[in-house]
Amino acid sequence: MSIARAQILIQQNRHDAAEAELRGALAADPDNGDAHTLLAVCLAKSGKRGAAHAALDEAIRLQPDWAYPHFVRGHLLSEAGELDEARAAAAEARRLDPTDADAAALLSQIDALEQKWEPALAWADRGLALDAEHAGCANLRAHALTKLRRHDEAAASIETTLRGDPENPTSHANLGWQKLHAGKPRAALDHFREALRLEPGHEWARAGLVEALKARNPVYRLLLGYFLWMSTLSTGVRNGLVLGAWVGFQAANAVTRSNPGLEPWVRPLLWVYIGFVLLTWLGVPVFNLLLRLSPHGRHALDAHQRRGSNVFGAMAAAALGCLAAWALGAGPVWLDAAAMVGVFTLPVAGWMALQGTTRFRPVAVGVAVVAAAGLGELALGLAGGWSSPLLFGGWLWGTVGLVVWINFGGRGRVVER
Repeated sequence: MSIARAQILIQQNRHDAAEAELRGALAADPDNGDAHTLLAVCLAKSGKRGAAHAALDEAIRLQPDWAYPHFVRGHLLSEAGELDEARAAAAEARRLDPTDADAAALLSQIDALEQKWEPALAWADRGLALDAEHAGCANLRAHALTKLRRHDEAAASIETTLRGDPENPTSHANLGWQKLHAGKPRAALDHFREALRLEPGHEWARAGLVEALKARNPVYRLLLGYFLWMSTLSTGVRNGLVLGAWVGFQAANAVTRSNPGLEPWVRPLLWVYIGFVLLTWLGVPVFNLLLRLSPHGRHALDAHQRRGSNVFGAMAAAALGCLAAWALGAGPVWLDAAAMVGVFTLPVAGWMALQGTTRFRPVAVGVAVVAAAGLGELALGLAGGWSSPLLFGGWLWGTVGLVVWINFGGRGRVVER
């Protein structure tokens, strides 16, 4: 009875109470593999990842031919961003039980997290071949089809799933994201709201709701379209496009220098490119800040987004304050300060986007060092109009280095969920 009660408590997200039930069951029967596996789920939900994996080790020792502990391990590892280890665990679960659609769904999910859309679609199809009504595989199939820009097939797949289970929150969230990819944010809003009505803590639906709310602004709608399009590409292709655009920018600059007559035609395109690059870096924090200030949108943001919008808002206010001081005649150093603070919002915005990952703290160290150099330079200017080439150079090239590091270093492993 303790295990049955624990399963009900886990479904109710009462993991501490479930853990107590399972420990009682294990006190009576220490060799119960089911109890060890379910205990691992509770421990992971409580943030005790080491203990969770130890419980899974014990379950596997007790029942080495049972697929479920390997499946649970793969799921926990995928949530933590340890995708190679997650794939190995999911593959072992599938080897032990080739008829289990859950293992195929997990492998599809891992490929989706790595943005390998064709393999993700293939695993989802294999899972559906085993269980035609498997909602997880159906949703992953539709998600992969969306990322492969096969929007009609994706919509048809999700709608079929919803007809079979109209109160599946993940299906509603999936359809919402499909509508966003298709450029229909208002229709997406309805599905995200329905998903959150069915499951108030559904993170994917909440994230979609934030994007759909911001996409009501036509400027952000264009930016979101670009982000969603880029998300359909592999990391190598995305980096290649970014580098290619930068090389093209440098080449166009060289052409205008050697052919001044072309400048009236080329220069506006260069400014458009610069504006677009700035928008891709600052668009998300700017519109998160606007949503933060909205009475209807502020509650949609999660803790990371609120923190990021607060930091961005503080930096924007500091830059505007410095600009106002210069305009009121406080001296040219305040114009320099406004420019330096404004430029430094670029790496700070990228750094705040790394919250919840292993890269957040290392980048924070870099941000702090470069910020110290910039503050030292500004302090010299305020003290007597002096300038230190070492401090200014450290700030300038440090800022450039941070932007490159953040942009091309990946997101890192997830440490918060």
